Amino acid sequence: MNKKLNNLISNQVFINYSTWIGCIFTGIILGLSTPGMGTHWLGLVSFFPLNLNLEQIHAKKAFSIWKRALIFFGICWISGGIASSIGGYWITNSIHIFGHLPWILSLMITFLGYGFEVGLQLFVYFGVPLLLIRKLNNWDLIVRFLYVVALDPLYPKLIQWNYGGLAFSEFPLIEQMADLIGSSGLIIYSAGLTFIMLGWLRYKIRDAKNNSNLIKVTSFYLILWIIGLSYGTWRTHNLENQNLGSKNKNSDFLVLLIQPNFSLQNLASNPKLSFSNRQYNLESLLMDSEKGLEGIPQKRYSEKLLVWPESVFPDPFFKVEDSSQKVMSFAKKNKIPILFTTVDWENSQNNKKFFGVSVLINKKGKVVGRYKKIFLIPFGEHIPLSTWLPGIAKWLRENISNMSEFDAGKEYKVFSLSEKIHFSAPICFDIFSPEVIRKMVLNGSNLIVNLSNLAWFGETTASDNMVAVLRWRAIENRVPIVFASNNGKSIIIGANGKNISQQLGLFEEGSLHATIKLKKQFSFYRDYAEWLWGSLIILFFIFCNLAHFRGKIFSK
Repeated sequence: MNKKLNNLISNQVFINYSTWIGCIFTGIILGLSTPGMGTHWLGLVSFFPLNLNLEQIHAKKAFSIWKRALIFFGICWISGGIASSIGGYWITNSIHIFGHLPWILSLMITFLGYGFEVGLQLFVYFGVPLLLIRKLNNWDLIVRFLYVVALDPLYPKLIQWNYGGLAFSEFPLIEQMADLIGSSGLIIYSAGLTFIMLGWLRYKIRDAKNNSNLIKVTSFYLILWIIGLSYGTWRTHNLENQNLGSKNKNSDFLVLLIQPNFSLQNLASNPKLSFSNRQYNLESLLMDSEKGLEGIPQKRYSEKLLVWPESVFPDPFFKVEDSSQKVMSFAKKNKIPILFTTVDWENSQNNKKFFGVSVLINKKGKVVGRYKKIFLIPFGEHIPLSTWLPGIAKWLRENISNMSEFDAGKEYKVFSLSEKIHFSAPICFDIFSPEVIRKMVLNGSNLIVNLSNLAWFGETTASDNMVAVLRWRAIENRVPIVFASNNGKSIIIGANGKNISQQLGLFEEGSLHATIKLKKQFSFYRDYAEWLWGSLIILFFIFCNLAHFRGKIFSK
């Protein structure tokens, strides 16, 4: 009886101190691994303390599987909440300034709300396998590793900010692997290092005499790095040579983007924190465009395109004729197509359906295409489960300012300027969905123009997160990407993930232009991602069987 009591007390002390210290440490490392802080390389080891924590709980045989699951989820949620509060503090900023909520409450919403989403993902990735595995004898490390690698590209994420590829943001060579395995596939390097470190730690603690298998696995991991770096070197050199040797001028065209830096101060709880005093105004936008056109080289291009970011057009284009006529006249006068976003709505039987829309006007002043935004942000552009929980949805509408409710589009639209120039215009957080961009490119786009307005997030790392993700979309699909943001940091990125223009600063008024070469580039990931995902799933189940029969990891 005393022995059982001592074990229970020992377990309880462990949960109270060691585990929660591990949660804090995990959350801090995960949070610091987000782009914009200069410490994104911490993503290489960000999973290690969490898995070590979970393994220590797994060893406590006094816990039932349900109690263990609850503790696992609590650990992951706290870790995810801390990580979200650090890496996603731009969300807190937006809730505080534009949701008109106190700062501490805004932080709690980020910690509990977005932290729940991140924590749930951590639990599914690392907690669930440990609940099913009974014996930790190194076979489990292989199975858990393959499970994460196979699951990551398929798991639905709200914002891809610290998993897989983002840990390697701007690693000049390894990032090129994204056109083979996708940015999420690069989790093989971060997760791989985590499980190898766990294996060597076990070896040291148990004072085992045979480490031959660990040496083999570690050698294989190092070979993966050599393969990745070698492929990146070759691919970078290959793409640069193709660009230098390209003599096809028919697909070269000029993109001019305007960053007007219009203010959201009329929506902010504290106007001083909107970091801009410039009011939305169509005349100002047209003047900015005139100035930008004057600054481009006077030479012939196959085509030109003028790009306005999200939300800078002040009126619903299809509902306010005076404003729409001014824009169409401007396009016709300057003989340049204009791409921009607007809000539109359709009448249904019960109510109006609102959409965020990209619109293309050709150089003759005619509307030639429109795209409805697909990827909507929860509690920013729609209220999840609002039809099932109408009372909660009503409370949110009444108590949180600036909450919009849009309907999602369904078409992966491609605009055409000529026989060789085809592009898509995803809006803002559309780019966080690899599926949206990939399907646009598979539909025929050879350029992606992302139209964003990140003024909601103030002077934070939100723009750095966006640019990091856009680099991965460029490499995954091997297409150039234009990032046009109202407040910055606008930039034009090549198909190799490198900048092909200067970058405008945060809350800077200005314009950018670049001549873009459009040449079809091969991408295995873009064309055969489903085959890759299927192969990883099959490999996972093969090793599950091997681990079951040889390692007995699922046996009691």
